[in-house]
Amino acid sequence: MKICVYAISKNEEKFVERFCAAARAADEILIVDTGSTDNTKKLAHECGATVRQITISPWRFDHARNAALALVPADVDVCVSLDLDEVLQPGWREEIERVWKLGETTRLRYMFDWGVGIAFKYEKIHARSGYSWHHPAHEYPIPDPRITEVWADTDMLLVVHKPDPTKSRAQYLDLLYASITEDPYCPRNAFYYARELSFRGRWQDAINECDRYLALPRATWVNERCYARRVQGRCYAELGNVYEAERHFHLAASEAPNTREPWTELATLCYRQQRWAECLAYALRGLQIVNREMVYTVDPMVWGSQLHDLVVVAATNLGMKTLALEHAKVAVTLAPHWADSAKNLELLQAGLEA
Repeated sequence: MKICVYAISKNEEKFVERFCAAARAADEILIVDTGSTDNTKKLAHECGATVRQITISPWRFDHARNAALALVPADVDVCVSLDLDEVLQPGWREEIERVWKLGETTRLRYMFDWGVGIAFKYEKIHARSGYSWHHPAHEYPIPDPRITEVWADTDMLLVVHKPDPTKSRAQYLDLLYASITEDPYCPRNAFYYARELSFRGRWQDAINECDRYLALPRATWVNERCYARRVQGRCYAELGNVYEAERHFHLAASEAPNTREPWTELATLCYRQQRWAECLAYALRGLQIVNREMVYTVDPMVWGSQLHDLVVVAATNLGMKTLALEHAKVAVTLAPHWADSAKNLELLQAGLEA
């Protein structure tokens, strides 16, 4: 089995050595540079990678990845597509060789750590032939209609994302707009565009685009639909429309009632309005959910101390100090360095001892 790890790069000298060291078990490491002005190319050469230069104008990620894929040698069996801030984990090659059947498998689904407390299944390891990248941003490998995809699957964590927090997202909004213009019925990028609008503080535009996403025939994944409703609720809250915020958080809960996120949104909204009985009820409802799904829509905060902290404040205001103390102790174990959790516990213990 011949495996090529391939990536596009631009001004990522800080990641090159780590990237190449993690990928060294590959038969070839191909780094396709798109215009670096730092030492990215020089360091990649020194680390043993094959380095090629391309120019993509106007810029879009799918064209860059397709150009990089075209430079992968034709005799490669398995292509591992990465960014330079993504790190292959020890044993990655052995696991691919274990689950991939030569001459049969065309695609691998594997665990990916996004780097912000979220891990989910990813699908960017593919056969050399029969695939091309689509969408200007949040690009995705699509099979040629003439091939029949055969999937392999592993629960092993193969890749960890270790991003640069200073990296700009400035180009994403325009590229996502291009994506929805080219393919207006694709729910994936419709939601990404709506979410990006919310990141930019364009609250009403984000609400409208979430509505467009939710109306798409193929927008059927309940977790993402729930996420879209949560985005709308947050946008309405930013606009000062508490009624619509609450209504959309309820709609989020109706889409995916067995996820913690919408109940946390409702509990937080009630906390801000000092509606303690409802805050407590929603927080406890969220805590009844113990199955954390491995999907990108998960908010890692809801699996930390957040819901327990909400219980503490609500229960304290309702005079339920024993319940509050119980959850304060749990909150501190989940977030030992979170000052609010520690303060809540200290105050409750002092009050009960008085």
